[in-house]
Amino acid sequence: MRSFSLSKRLAARFSRRRREHAEEEFSGSLILRKGRPYDPAWDAWLPTRRWTGVLASAVVVSMFFGVLAFHFTSKPAAPPAAIAPGSLSDIKGSYFPPVAPNSANLQQLSGTKSTTDAQFRTTGQMMIWYLECRCVANFGVIVHDALGSILDIPANSVGRTVLAIPARYTKQNLTVSVIADGQWTISLLDPSDLPFLEEPFSYLSTGTSVLGPFSGHNAELSAGFFAGIGTRFAMWLTDGSLATPGLLFFESQTFNKTFERTDLPPKFWLIVSGQGLWQVKVKK
Repeated sequence: MRSFSLSKRLAARFSRRRREHAEEEFSGSLILRKGRPYDPAWDAWLPTRRWTGVLASAVVVSMFFGVLAFHFTSKPAAPPAAIAPGSLSDIKGSYFPPVAPNSANLQQLSGTKSTTDAQFRTTGQMMIWYLECRCVANFGVIVHDALGSILDIPANSVGRTVLAIPARYTKQNLTVSVIADGQWTISLLDPSDLPFLEEPFSYLSTGTSVLGPFSGHNAELSAGFFAGIGTRFAMWLTDGSLATPGLLFFESQTFNKTFERTDLPPKFWLIVSGQGLWQVKVKK
């Protein structure tokens, strides 16, 4: 009996020492998770609730969906047309004022083949070339002074051509060479005695024109241009003298502009050059 009690006490002492030794080796707490092996790093990660971040994310997402909804439902207003669609039936050629063929202010020469001795006389003020040719190949006009030096080349084109451009030379006699293979007409007009154009005035065309004369001091000037790839539009203002014309517009893209001028000369012209469809309006 005594030996059984002693063995029982020794077993209890041994069990107690093993438990104490195990507690010394692991002093933490063991949390069991179902489905995956335990990783002590899980206990070190204590997530905190970040309500400000959640709220900011919600605002950003709401704004994103709002922008998408606006993009697919809104219809922005179309920009104003450079040239009203209904006016396309009014397209005209290069402008040349109505002048009687026997007018003292008009010098005119026609032919069907090339020539080198067409004679013209300038006034020392701005004049207007009006050049026409029903050509198939080249059409060229070369202006020489009395000494034979080249002053200008107002035309250098291919095929059917109609041009109206300013002739700005000092007072002198000119010799003009014409290169053409069809019916051509060259006109040189002194516009100084022409009556004022009625206002409001509107002209829809392509290419080059000299519009005027207009009565000055103040006017509303409008210009519209329908551009294409590599095209441009320019418009100058001149008082009819040999002074350098003032540039009003120079554009390489579609536009429509209007502005008031209160510093215009008593009589003025508008020199227009557009590689595309343009419209110019003048009114008081």
